[in-house]
Amino acid sequence: MSSHNLHHQLEQADVFVPISGTTTRPTIMYGAGAPSDGTSGTGAGLYHPGSLYIDTTGAKLYINTNTKASPTWTVVGAQTT
Repeated sequence: MSSHNLHHQLEQADVFVPISGTTTRPTIMYGAGAPSDGTSGTGAGLYHPGSLYIDTTGAKLYINTNTKASPTWTVVGAQTT
């Protein structure tokens, strides 16, 4: 399943409860290896700020701290393996 199709299915599933009427939905995704940043990076154009990415190889959690169009994936906390 492509990441775009997965994103669409998650949006339709209403698995997130928005607070204060926000219309953006964060997404949780995973993959082997660290995500890449920028307009051609992991989830560019698909994943809103606040979305999470789990690196199953490095056992790290990342959060998109930039925009949907150009995500910046920042490691959450001081994670070590």
